[in-house]
Amino acid sequence: MAIYLAIDLGTTGCRSILFDEALNLLCSSYEEYPLITPREKWVEQDAEVWWTLTLKTAADAIERSGISAKEIRAIAVSSQGITIVPVDENINPLSNAISWLDIRAEAETAQIREKSSDEEIFRLTGKPLTATYTLPKILWIKEHMPDVYEKAYQFLMPLEFLTARLTGNCVTDHSMASGTLMYDIKAGDWSQTLLNDYGIDRAKLPKLAYAYESAGVVLPDVAEKLGLSRDCVVAVGAQDQKCAALGAGLADGVMTVSLGTAVAITKRWNEAKTENNNGVGWCGYVERDTFVTEGVIGTAGTCLRWVRDMFFKGEDYALIDREALAARERGSSLIFHPYMSGPTSPELYPESTGNFYGVNMATERGDFALAVMEGIAFQMRAILEAMEAYGNVHTLMLFGGGARSGLWSQIISDVTGMKISTPSTLETAGAGAAILAARAAGDILLPLTLTKSYVPSNMREAYNEKYKIYKRIKNKLWSKEN
Repeated sequence: MAIYLAIDLGTTGCRSILFDEALNLLCSSYEEYPLITPREKWVEQDAEVWWTLTLKTAADAIERSGISAKEIRAIAVSSQGITIVPVDENINPLSNAISWLDIRAEAETAQIREKSSDEEIFRLTGKPLTATYTLPKILWIKEHMPDVYEKAYQFLMPLEFLTARLTGNCVTDHSMASGTLMYDIKAGDWSQTLLNDYGIDRAKLPKLAYAYESAGVVLPDVAEKLGLSRDCVVAVGAQDQKCAALGAGLADGVMTVSLGTAVAITKRWNEAKTENNNGVGWCGYVERDTFVTEGVIGTAGTCLRWVRDMFFKGEDYALIDREALAARERGSSLIFHPYMSGPTSPELYPESTGNFYGVNMATERGDFALAVMEGIAFQMRAILEAMEAYGNVHTLMLFGGGARSGLWSQIISDVTGMKISTPSTLETAGAGAAILAARAAGDILLPLTLTKSYVPSNMREAYNEKYKIYKRIKNKLWSKEN
């Protein structure tokens, strides 16, 4: 039996998952790790911990599965993007990694804006110009840690760091590269223009390849530590949301929605139309000559957790669903805008905040839970409209913790007017990585099978009217036109 090992390195945890050739999840192991916040706006991580926990979780998953590690044909990494760590020639970190959550490089972002307009940057890279991206972070290192910049053999994101530790080769895929603000999305290569403009040495960036290509075989010491075969292949791998989209079955007519701490909505395209729409970011995808747009709501499950902690202390989500359903059945009019961490796609209003509108003496705690579910669904609809989904998309593949709620899934179907389907496992990023691992080894794995589906109910028309109210209030609060 062929086995594939997926390593899913998120923002605060590392999970190793074993899949068989039918993409059945055999066993997984998970370990959390901390964020380091030495100053305001600074968020760092210890890259060595990434590697330590990769080995630990992989070994644990293999041991608990009862399989022989020699059965593992291939490995692939799915990881957080944008985060950057400078390394020496032995792939040893020269400093802590600067997280994608870190926004210390605001001055460097302003310097970029002095030379290149936001529109020019977006047309070239498909990304808005903000301090979260990798280019400003490297410029910050160059300015404030010049010795580290000069000593750096490579600047690696988590995917490349783990792949290099596994194989000795520094290589990245197009989905990761397109999150750096240094990638020419239409040329499918590092932008020599941007590298020249900001004095970044191309030799310090990893080579580009496609996510399903082989990055090499495991190094002998890694094979020995984990008991792997010396010819175990390591795929190039991809950014976690792109792996999740692949695992969930992103296709023409099918978009994917990750409903977890945040929301990420993904649509596949055959060309990058960065001139037409800057409300959502563009990325390279895991397949050749394909692109994706990705609309993001920064807080989703986080908002519902806030409601739980404020109004339902000690209660479970099943009770929250029941009380939210009761609020829906009595026609709750409470409106929520999910800007709890500031701007979100597609409008990116800079002064936006979370907002409940319509609280009255009859409002109960279930109304707040329902409003959160509906508000996030309304913002999803706004993103779908901006991504030109209507008329060519019929199904949303929904996964993540929020997909466990049948009520929330039904609300999303009613609000968006689309069929909602959920896959057989919530570990969609790991499943996508397993698909890439298999392909690098010359095998083919199909996306996850479906378990549940939801279609719009007789609430559809009522939600159309409530969505109009949602937009009207949003525009009055934050639109510059009002």
